[in-house]
Amino acid sequence: METRDKLFTEEQYRKQLAGYSKRCKQLESSIMEIINAEKEHIQLYSAPNSNVAYNKTVTLFGCKLNSFLTKYSVGEDMAKLKDDYNNLVKTLTNHWTITGMYVQMLWMLSIGIMLDTDEQNIRILSSMIDNENVNDALYDFLIKYRLTDWERCSDTVLFPVPYQSTLSIISSNNQSKELSIQKLEKYLKKEWYRGHSDCAWHDDHKYGIRHDGYWSFESGALVKVLGLDDTSLKGLPYYPYDMVHWNENKI
Repeated sequence: METRDKLFTEEQYRKQLAGYSKRCKQLESSIMEIINAEKEHIQLYSAPNSNVAYNKTVTLFGCKLNSFLTKYSVGEDMAKLKDDYNNLVKTLTNHWTITGMYVQMLWMLSIGIMLDTDEQNIRILSSMIDNENVNDALYDFLIKYRLTDWERCSDTVLFPVPYQSTLSIISSNNQSKELSIQKLEKYLKKEWYRGHSDCAWHDDHKYGIRHDGYWSFESGALVKVLGLDDTSLKGLPYYPYDMVHWNENKI
């Protein structure tokens, strides 16, 4: 199997996946214990059971998302990852807030578009965004690609660094697809990674302990939505080429 993100070896990724699997099972068991205790009106913690279960489910989603990223980075089959994605949506449902989770939702929307996920999954994600009353132009653009009845229409992004550039990529498509791809290439080469320097995962490959992979999933989603020729982006760091093209030439 050929790894997609070359910053870790397959052996390192496999060891990491085993750790994620163990952690997810522990969290799922703990959540189930809380649910059963709640049914019996047994309080397990100083905080309400429901609060603890909520927090553990948020942690579980993060663990599953990290596992998904690692599986993509190590080179696993995209069809299998589509099942994992469905599970991610199910886990995230009613457990998302904009506080500290902007990037995760952007990834979920972008991955869903690239994987041609069911409309229902996009509706679940968009409902959480609507419930949080989030106005973000990049979210809106991606959602409208799948849901024509989405009414939000912001003209700004919540985090201009690095996402302001995506709006220029989108608007340039009206002039020239070549211009859009040029701007996207610049975004990937000079802006995307640097623009996430405040994220916990930034530079984590340097320590050799954990590295899920660096992926600009919104770049792949933009290529698909805008109908761009991404030949020049193949092999470029951070660009999820295999995810964009996973279902081509399949019956």
